[in-house]
Amino acid sequence: MVSEDLLIARQSQLEPLDEFVRRVWRDDVAPLLRDRRAVQRKATARTGGRVAASAGLLLDGVLGLRGKPFTRFMTVLGTSVGAMVPDLLDWKWLGEFADEADRQTVDQQVQRRAAELDDRAALELFGLTPVASLDALKSAWRAAAQRWHPDKARSPQQSAEYRIAFIAYQTAYEELCRAYEIGRLPHHSSAGG
Repeated sequence: MVSEDLLIARQSQLEPLDEFVRRVWRDDVAPLLRDRRAVQRKATARTGGRVAASAGLLLDGVLGLRGKPFTRFMTVLGTSVGAMVPDLLDWKWLGEFADEADRQTVDQQVQRRAAELDDRAALELFGLTPVASLDALKSAWRAAAQRWHPDKARSPQQSAEYRIAFIAYQTAYEELCRAYEIGRLPHHSSAGG
């Protein structure tokens, strides 16, 4: 059985990663992919409209509504929902619909942003503070790599999510190792010394 303290610690480690990924997706990836996703958006809108129109006709016939307004309403609703699906399902889109060029675009943006993290933010991804040793970083990196390796994913959607997390951790780790090499880390506590 997992203790409540361990669950809180795990959640606090995931929060910086979640925030990082959301920010990168919103600020960097979504604007780049907007045009590419438009094709998928049109296709899902068309499919959603057809499915909803068929459902509207079926319900119209079953319920004896005798009118096209209901069918038209269902068509508009289905088209609208269908057009929103690619925007609502970012990981699913990236895992199942994106081509290799789109995946590389996302990978590059995540890698660029992770390399730009300051030392404190990069260490927070690993649940560490600026006084952590290089050995603590290496241990945290091994745990993150084990947890987020894309080969551990069970679905294309999860594989896309793991791939992004893995790239973020790997890049942050490499940048932090450089900070340790040049002596910028660890920060030494001024208390007691």
